[in-house]
This record gives sequence, C-alpha cells and structure tokens, in this order.
Amino acid sequence: MILAEMTSPEIDALPRDIVVLMPVASCEQHSLHLPVFTDSLIGGEVARRVHERCPDDVLVLPVQWLGYSQHHIRYPGTVSAVSETHLLLMMDIVASMVGHGFRKILIQNSHGGNGANVSVLLQRLMERYPDGDVEFYSRWAWASGGALDKIRQLGSGGSGHAGETETSMILAIRPELVRTDRLDADGERDGMRVPGVASYYRFDQRTRHGGVGDPTVASAENGERMLDASADEVAEHVRQIRALKPFG
Repeated sequence: MILAEMTSPEIDALPRDIVVLMPVASCEQHSLHLPVFTDSLIGGEVARRVHERCPDDVLVLPVQWLGYSQHHIRYPGTVSAVSETHLLLMMDIVASMVGHGFRKILIQNSHGGNGANVSVLLQRLMERYPDGDVEFYSRWAWASGGALDKIRQLGSGGSGHAGETETSMILAIRPELVRTDRLDADGERDGMRVPGVASYYRFDQRTRHGGVGDPTVASAENGERMLDASADEVAEHVRQIRALKPFG
C-alpha cells in the first residue's frame, strides 16, 4: 500500500500489523555529476519496488527527504536539518503512525549521514514505548555489501558517495539527470587522519569535489540489478517482520 495515494478511510481499514516502511533520505550535493536529490530518488525507488513485491504486507510512507547533511552544507543546493530537528522530525512521523494504531515500523535509510540519528531514534522509541507492543526496526535501503559486490565492477572500492553504486542506480532511475560528461573518480584526501581515532569532517575537507569512489564504470544495467537486489532484501525483511508474533 502507498499511503500518499490512499484516502484516510482506506488507511483506517488496514490491518494494524502491516509493516509501515518509512524511507528517510537527504537533499545534498552528490559530486559533479549527480542531482542533489540522489539519496531520495534511490530510497523512493527501492520502496516502490518493495511495494511491488509485497503490497499486502507493507504501507509505504512518502520519502522523508530532509536529512542530516551538515557535513555537505558548504556545497550549494544542500538542504540540511541539524541533528535535533532531524531526530524530532523522524520521531513525529513514527508517533503519528503509532498513534493511528500501527504496530510495526521499518525505517529504510538511504543516506549515510542519517545513521547516527536513526540509531538514537530507535533508543528513544524504546524509551517512549516501553511496553513492547510496538516494534521498531531499521535497515539500509541498499542490499548488503556482499550482494552488491557481485554486481559492482569495482566491488566495494568504487562506491562511497556518488561513486559506482549511486551513479548506476540513478542511471537506471533517471538517466537524464546524470551529467555523464562530468564523471570523475574522487576520494578522501587523507582518510582517517589519525588511524584508529574517530572524527567527523566536512566533505569539502575530505574530498576534491564532493565524491568518494569511481563513477566512471557505472551502468544503468547494473543499476537495475542493484535496485532489484536491494528491493528483494528489504521485501524479505518486511515479510519477516510482518510474520513476527507480539512480544510476551
């Protein structure tokens, strides 16, 4: 089921153990050749394909495109929330669906910068709904690395941000949006500046022009295969979550 295309009475008639799929993404720079809506386009397309695979098990929410992208903020076109706003926004979306009686929520994330807040969100949801009668899950929108490495020309080494994976997927979804004359391999200038010590850097500090990986080997054919593999994995998790019995 696609929430945006349904009426309120139609949504009210749904079984409350249906899995609510909540795609979260971003609007941010994607190097020289991809549109700023790349993560949202990919997340929305994976969610659409998940719906095709198990329409009676899933209720797909509209893509939440406002993500945490402060590490890209110096690139024009990036639209970002701060951490607190992003966390509260996701919490309010989930709370709306829980308030309507839905008991199983799966957050599908297609932007790496959202990862920390999604983890905190799951903690806060556990605290807010302590009785265990509502279940919350999250996963990446893409298929697991092993599944994608069988498709990618460069394995895991060509991806990252606006590299082979994302470029292939956008070539499959909206090829007219890919500036194929501007494909250029980019990468982190210094990587981990002190090995073994975590930090957080802006992309203008880390890269030459905002990408990580090599988009030059991307293809629409492989993008289709990646999208299908991703939708297959997410759909299987939807089915598994739907089949779960309540705690206790």
